[in-house]
Amino acid sequence: MGCYCRLFIPVFFLILAVSALRYHALLDTETALATARYQSDARQLDLYLANTVLPLAVRSDMHTLRDNVRQALRSALPLNRSLAAIRWDSASEHIEVLADSQLADELAAGVPAWFARLAGITAISSRLTVALPGGGDGILDLHYAPSLPLTQAWHSVRHQAVLSGINIVLIYMLLGLILASQRKLLARLVRATDRFRGGDFAVRLAGGATSEAQAVSQSFNSMAGDIEELLFSLKTSQRQLGEQLNQTVHMQHALQKLSWQNYNDVLTGLPNRAALAARFEQELFLARERQRLLAVCLFDLDHFQAINDRYGAEAGDDILKQVAGRLHSFTGQVHYAARLGGDEFVMLLCGQASIASIEQNITQLMKELSRPYQCDQQPLHMTASAGIAVYAGKDLNTESLLRHADHAVYQAKLTGRNQYHFFDTNLDEEVRTHHNQRTEVRQALIDGELRLYYQPKVNLRAGTVVGMEALLRWQHPRRGVLAPAQFLPLVEQTDLIIDIGEWVLRQALWQMQRWSVAGKHWVVSVNIAARHFQQPDFVARLETILGEFPGVRASMLELEILESSALHDIEHVRRIIRACQALGITFALDDFGTGYSSMSYLKRLPANIVKIDQSFVRNMLNDRDDLHLVRAVIGLARSFGLTVIAEGVESIEHGARLIQLGCDLAQGYGIARPMPANAVLDWANNFIPAPQWKLAQLSESPV
Repeated sequence: MGCYCRLFIPVFFLILAVSALRYHALLDTETALATARYQSDARQLDLYLANTVLPLAVRSDMHTLRDNVRQALRSALPLNRSLAAIRWDSASEHIEVLADSQLADELAAGVPAWFARLAGITAISSRLTVALPGGGDGILDLHYAPSLPLTQAWHSVRHQAVLSGINIVLIYMLLGLILASQRKLLARLVRATDRFRGGDFAVRLAGGATSEAQAVSQSFNSMAGDIEELLFSLKTSQRQLGEQLNQTVHMQHALQKLSWQNYNDVLTGLPNRAALAARFEQELFLARERQRLLAVCLFDLDHFQAINDRYGAEAGDDILKQVAGRLHSFTGQVHYAARLGGDEFVMLLCGQASIASIEQNITQLMKELSRPYQCDQQPLHMTASAGIAVYAGKDLNTESLLRHADHAVYQAKLTGRNQYHFFDTNLDEEVRTHHNQRTEVRQALIDGELRLYYQPKVNLRAGTVVGMEALLRWQHPRRGVLAPAQFLPLVEQTDLIIDIGEWVLRQALWQMQRWSVAGKHWVVSVNIAARHFQQPDFVARLETILGEFPGVRASMLELEILESSALHDIEHVRRIIRACQALGITFALDDFGTGYSSMSYLKRLPANIVKIDQSFVRNMLNDRDDLHLVRAVIGLARSFGLTVIAEGVESIEHGARLIQLGCDLAQGYGIARPMPANAVLDWANNFIPAPQWKLAQLSESPV
């Protein structure tokens, strides 16, 4: 090679040496920054858990310790993406909560092994210890994985490497141009540069070029192969880096989407319950440390169900999105809004200095929520009720504050809606009493204290027993036998009513199976609570329960629902009734006549049986209005082709009058009181219809 070629080689190696030193420094800088963030985030989470989980462990008794600690540990996972595992160990408990390992594996897959070795970012472990009241120590171990900081450092260094590779090529080409001493050579080099893009790296001189130019071109051409190979290698590396970058971007997008769906409400985009739980604990900790007020505001839209009924579910969803948008705009960078579900929203007013400041914020927010909404391109006026619970340094947890806010919003609705109500501490004892009573009912179900009594249904005209109604009782250890009105109202708005309802179905079907063996194929009716009946999986669960008792035909089961519960969402109720009837089950509308629109809705409900409410039957012998009502219901049922049965038959005379009106089926104290299952067969074998019922058939009057 010529003299100019000899100049290229040291320059080239000089550039490589400078680049190596630069990337060594860049690697040190990026890994130091990533490590500092990684360690700082770990220390902050350690501090947070030291001030939440450890005091919780000290205060909790052994019965609640496991659940409380597990819930607190789970809420800590979304606070630090590097957190891999948390373990709590004591003499009696071992609790371990693990992060999603798939996310960490996908992050680590994007970082080459050689880079991970060079970076030297390692896992972090920490241990917190507390002395427990009952003796011994509780140990909290936290383990952090370095996948996230490694990924961050790798992205930064790789981006700089791509840019530097391009710069080296450009500098190398520029040196060739500078070393050309004549105009013709310069022109040729410019054209050669253009050919670099097409892959032709040779320099060809016109005839008559000077010896100096020829020497330079020969040197350059001798290096053309090396340059071509270098550029090809750089292009290949650039393409590979680009593909890896695209894969990383796609992976990050997928992870972000998955993370977003885990902690955000899909409909409104607001944080969901899981995200609220984590943020709530953090804000409670900060309020305690900074000695500031934290207000928990629970919002419930007024008459939202009417919007769904009138305009449809799609319009209702659009209203919820508009509400979420207003809450999000109000929160800014300070406060925090989330959707609990349905039309319930929560806002945390953080760092409040006084109650007056909280009231000012709530007033402004209530005004914002009362502005007209857009529904089917028309303005729609709607309001909200709000309940506020304030944390002011007392020994309260997030569950208590939410419960207090829920009680406060209930009070706001009772006093007229479209207003806010602060939780009254004086009412807390009442709330606690109801909670304790609900707990007692649940324990009664677990301990087997619930019983089923059966009240016979008879055909007055034929004088035969045609079925039974299963009625729930509580064999209380201190108060004796309790009627359902004494305990079911406590749980009818909770999921416990579903557990009780399924227990009743299983007990009734089991008893029907025993009676069938004894030759008594009675239809047994079971009352279903509105909350239970309206569950999305009600039909599927019912079919499963029926399958547990192969000796009972579905046609032997009759379900009773209150007319008032059917009116809440009549189309949904209609679909459920049709699905159950397809299985062979019959349906009865209980307490018919007490609903505000019974006549207009009857034709839309595919019920098989109508039960006349006992309040009308009981007084029909003395009250002409009740008599006319009973006659009207019987006529209405007949016109729709429905079976009718009367409740509240308290005397033989009631039965005789019903026969005259054309109602043959009846039940009530005048026939038989509800009785335990073991007394039913004896009663049925000894049942004798009243002679007056035969005489009444002779004087039957048309309806």
